[in-house]
Amino acid sequence: MNIIDQIYLQNPWFRDRSFIFLEKKLPKREIFNSFYQDVVNTKQIVSLIGLRRTGKTTLIRQVINKLLDNKVNPKNILYFSFDQPTILEQANTLEEIILIFLNKIKKTQAFSVKEKTYFFLDEIQLISYWQDIVKRFYDLNQQLKFVVTGSSSLYLVKQAKESLAGRIFEKNLAPLSFLEYKKMSGDDDFLNYIEFGQFPEPLEMKDRLKQIEYLKEGVINKVLEVDIIKNYKIRKTVDFERLFWSLLPNCGQIIKTAKLQLDLGLKKATLFNYLHILEKTLLISKVLNLSGSFRSETRLLRKIYPASTNFLNLIPEPISIGLKVENYVFNVLKEKYKNVYLYRLRDKEIDFLLPNQKIAIEVKYQDNIHYSDTIFLKKFIKEKKYSGIVITKNLKSTNKKNGLVFIPADEFEAIK
Repeated sequence: MNIIDQIYLQNPWFRDRSFIFLEKKLPKREIFNSFYQDVVNTKQIVSLIGLRRTGKTTLIRQVINKLLDNKVNPKNILYFSFDQPTILEQANTLEEIILIFLNKIKKTQAFSVKEKTYFFLDEIQLISYWQDIVKRFYDLNQQLKFVVTGSSSLYLVKQAKESLAGRIFEKNLAPLSFLEYKKMSGDDDFLNYIEFGQFPEPLEMKDRLKQIEYLKEGVINKVLEVDIIKNYKIRKTVDFERLFWSLLPNCGQIIKTAKLQLDLGLKKATLFNYLHILEKTLLISKVLNLSGSFRSETRLLRKIYPASTNFLNLIPEPISIGLKVENYVFNVLKEKYKNVYLYRLRDKEIDFLLPNQKIAIEVKYQDNIHYSDTIFLKKFIKEKKYSGIVITKNLKSTNKKNGLVFIPADEFEAIK
């Protein structure tokens, strides 16, 4: 199928102005309104990144439907997904798509466009040097509005990000929040959400084995076996698979890199490069220790958390619900605050620190919280003049009790 046929296939509104995406009827993510406003009210490129199957394409299609509902000329909206087996993943493919759309469908030149014209480019990370091409058209005519999505970091090299500095707004589409889960599923059971409730499609699956297969094949293996090969030009992915599945049982534990090297037969530099790539593909996040001097060994201590607590149900090793909740809390914090650290000093530890907000957080998802559970946290916040939060199973205290606020895990997201 040639490019122009692909364009017409992916943009049925060119020929049928009454076309409506089925996604219009689906519940909208919390990010929808702010994302839509960025699309229509800013001149900058808007990027949307997120793990596979979090709903990026659904969000894009809902935005397109709203543009059409608001009487935007259908021929001022181009959608193109590069996640197609018949698409040549080359830089000139992207330029050819843009020019064919402008010249043959809109029947104009890029520099002559007078009305805002939207380019929704889905899974753009599959195209090499996409930044250079989009930047060139953006600089040529700012009536050309680009919205790009990716299932991994769109900036694989530092130079690419620098070339778009000031020209792009970045947004992240995380797995479903608990608030979104309750809205979409009608279920308010927090533990169901922690187990298998963070991706939209499995919510409709009643069979646990099908949910497991979906997460393994549709999310994780797509990243490990497709995205890493295409984005990083790595042909042998078995080491990534072994590394990822080795990390999950150690969620929330200090990573012993020497043992990982030995177990996986990797050199230190290779191991850290692979960990970096897994982060870039959005499967995992690391948390570094904030205690100690910049170059000290204690400062280099790290923990690894998967992007979704649901992944922890895919391994044979049992993971405690406390660690799953800790993983959940970290993901909420990272999405909201970005700079999240752990604090470990000798054998004492605080789960999470937000140094910019001066907040220290401990996760104690258990039936009873004893005096000894919070001694170190109380000492830390008193010395450092931090606020202290304890995430609990059911204990709640909005008044500071002994300098601490206690918040049940299932209410944590709602706290402003």
